[in-house]
Amino acid sequence: MSSNNDGDLIMGAAIGAVMGIVWFFKGFHELKIKRTIQNIPTSKINTGAVGTDVEIKGNIIAEKERLVTAPISGQQCAIYHMEIQVERRRKNSTYWVTIDRYYSHEGFYVDDQSGATALVLAEGARVNRKGKTNNTYFSSSDLDELPDLLRKSLTKNQHKLKKFKFKKTSWLFSEKYRVLEWYFLPDEEVYVLGHAVSGLRFEKIKKPRLKHFLQAKKEIQGDKKLTARYDANADGTLDHNELERGAQILAQRFSDQYSKEKLEALIPKTKLIFKKKKPHPFVISNRPEQELVSHMGTWSVVKIWGGPILTVACVFYLYTLFS
Repeated sequence: MSSNNDGDLIMGAAIGAVMGIVWFFKGFHELKIKRTIQNIPTSKINTGAVGTDVEIKGNIIAEKERLVTAPISGQQCAIYHMEIQVERRRKNSTYWVTIDRYYSHEGFYVDDQSGATALVLAEGARVNRKGKTNNTYFSSSDLDELPDLLRKSLTKNQHKLKKFKFKKTSWLFSEKYRVLEWYFLPDEEVYVLGHAVSGLRFEKIKKPRLKHFLQAKKEIQGDKKLTARYDANADGTLDHNELERGAQILAQRFSDQYSKEKLEALIPKTKLIFKKKKPHPFVISNRPEQELVSHMGTWSVVKIWGGPILTVACVFYLYTLFS
């Protein structure tokens, strides 16, 4: 029994030493984002400079009759974000590992009353949200016990999931999952920092569905992650059928989120499009800017100082144990 406990302690110390290093570098990354937020002034959407890092603040545009229901809380919202974690075990302890994330929609529009709107494509963004995080637990052997809303959400968005398979297993091979939920409400004020591009400028939209379909094609062709997502045969390139299918899926999501009439009004006014582009920061938050800066500053300090302390403590323990 003692040797088993010693083995667990050694493994825990080794993992702690590595995690301390990871926290240290993550702390510096968050500190860099915090300074970027402080150094970039908040712009109006109609004056934001395309091709640069832009910071905006505005309200989420949503249509009451097209709100979605968050699958855990049951909250009517403009968009929700889900994170799927799986339980991993050591001999005498467990921990959670994130394996998948997905949004109810590709993104949302923001209005800051400047006469222009922005489209925020949320995938890959760092979501820093205040408020309660809703979560639920289930096992792969008990999928029948899943709440109906969550089941429908996982089924509908299965094509977005890379590692989680919505498939029932026997109790012998069962895995335990935790699902976390965040959401943004209609008209909620959000802060967005990211690399702004253009591409949705049309003087007149006679067929918004077709125009949105063409824009979806452009987004897929210009984004490696989207290209990989719709590459059905995984040969590294999109053939005509794969591109057409991907564009239909992407365009349909926005059609479901906004009515034809709303898109006709939004698209001509859309000057900025925010999406993930390395190495540029991409942050979406419902916190006021000063609160966001304070929150990120606190956690960056904790990680920068706490990481090395954890690593040193674990390495010292391992050293004394083996010496």
